[in-house]
Amino acid sequence: MYKHQSALIRADLDGTIADWDAGAEEFFGYSREEVLGRSLDLIVPEEYRERHWAGFNRAVQTGVCRLDRATTNVPIQCKNGNIHPFPARFVFLQNAKGGVAGVMGVYAARTGNEVAFGPIEETQEPNA
Repeated sequence: MYKHQSALIRADLDGTIADWDAGAEEFFGYSREEVLGRSLDLIVPEEYRERHWAGFNRAVQTGVCRLDRATTNVPIQCKNGNIHPFPARFVFLQNAKGGVAGVMGVYAARTGNEVAFGPIEETQEPNA
C-alpha cells in the first residue's frame, strides 16, 4: 500500500525533469535531488524510448499532443531496475499565450493488476 495516492512529474520542452513530488519519490524510488535536471530517459524503459521521444518531440514542435489528458498504464523504470506500469494521465502545459510550456505526468498508485498501455480501472468514490 502506498502512502501517497498520486505522483506528479513535470518536464520541460527538452524532456528534462523540472519537478518531482513526494508521490513520485515513493512510487518510483528516486529522490527529488536525484532526478531534477535529468532526462526522462531515467524513467522511460529503453525499449519504449524511441516511441516516447517521437511522440514527445512531435507534440512540442506542433503544439498538439495526441495523449493530452488521455489515460493509460505507462511502463516506468523504477530506481531498483524493475519496470512497472502505473496508471497515468499526461497534461500538455501551455503558457498564457498558448505556446508550449511543458508536460505534466500525473500518476496514480498501482493496484498490481495494471497491464502496460492497457485501460485504467477507474475507482468509484464512495458517496459522502
